[in-house]
Amino acid sequence: MDKTIALVGTLDTKGEEIDFLRSLILARGHRVIIADTGILGKPHLKADISRRGIARAGGADIDTLKEKGDEAFAQSIMAAGLKEIILSLVESKKIHGLLAIGGGQGSIIVAPTLKSLPFGFPKLLVSTKVTQAGARPFVGSKDVLILPPVADLAGINCLTRSILTNAAGAISGMVEIEQPGVEDKPLVVMSMNGTVTDCGLAVKAMLEKKGYEVLVFHTIGTGGEALEEYVKSNEVVGVIELGVNEITNELMGGLASSGPDRLTAAGKRGVPQIVAPGSADFINFLGPETVPPKYRSRNIHSHNPQATLVRTNIRDNKLLGRTIADKLNQSRGHAVVLWPKRGLSTLDRKGRPFWDPEADMALLKALKRHLHPRIPVIESAAYINDPEFAQGVFMAFEKIGEVS
Repeated sequence: MDKTIALVGTLDTKGEEIDFLRSLILARGHRVIIADTGILGKPHLKADISRRGIARAGGADIDTLKEKGDEAFAQSIMAAGLKEIILSLVESKKIHGLLAIGGGQGSIIVAPTLKSLPFGFPKLLVSTKVTQAGARPFVGSKDVLILPPVADLAGINCLTRSILTNAAGAISGMVEIEQPGVEDKPLVVMSMNGTVTDCGLAVKAMLEKKGYEVLVFHTIGTGGEALEEYVKSNEVVGVIELGVNEITNELMGGLASSGPDRLTAAGKRGVPQIVAPGSADFINFLGPETVPPKYRSRNIHSHNPQATLVRTNIRDNKLLGRTIADKLNQSRGHAVVLWPKRGLSTLDRKGRPFWDPEADMALLKALKRHLHPRIPVIESAAYINDPEFAQGVFMAFEKIGEVS
């Protein structure tokens, strides 16, 4: 069955490339809708979604944008208009995939659209900007495929022809392939990272044995963003949080923050939550040079050349405990906190580099002090990666599911 692919780009500067991509996709048997995000120059070819229409959807007239001469303002208008139009086409199932190409301006304009498209929807960006700025500004927490063109997108030549052919093949393949049919199971969302993996995998195995499907997100910043986004827009029967380090990073200026809304989506939707404050013992940084001066006298552990961890202290954990409590107190659904007395991560147990019972106790006390009485704190004599703690998480999940 033929599908429809949206091609997005500035037709004044990337028209030749868009035209080439269109010919390849049409030859594959699919339909094409072209959206022109250009502003100043004359379009190289006719668009199905004109720049004037995009500007209007964004709340301005294209002639006004030209006259105003404010590049940043124009980009924001075009970005807003494109997002509104494309999401409407996706919702009405009029397009089945999106391929965008661009330099700086084109990539910035299409970024909000890419970050708003549903999980699983085929989306590909060919951009000269991504390698300089990194992928996160353009993909956010979404599954966007990025293809750096290596050479500048300034016409068709022996290199760009090859890159663009691969891009056309990739988006065509993505819209053509059908997902295999799978049994519809109740879905549980879980957060974890390498320092709580044993617990996470054990809980996952128990849940799967009971007939649940488990979706795991890695708490490195983008993982938490994706978790929150997924829970907002998909049906899940529960959320199990085994890694809270993204919240620590947001509070302490670390490099694995998921933003201020972490640990809120489930509560707003009334989804049951189990929270075990795993990985509360550290703040994430990259290489040692990225650790701020104020932390360099702390207990620091080098996990690898691009993962440097700073031990949280009593003050940090008091704030973290209050913050977690404040978030859970706003929950519309049931929530339970489980506490492993013998350590919160592979690094935080007796004999390991981050073992600090005083700092951990500060977190526990803050949680108890600030949590609403309806949210219980269940203490376990185990270490977080002990099998008995995983069993406790599973049992708490089953119990909370019964009362929800």
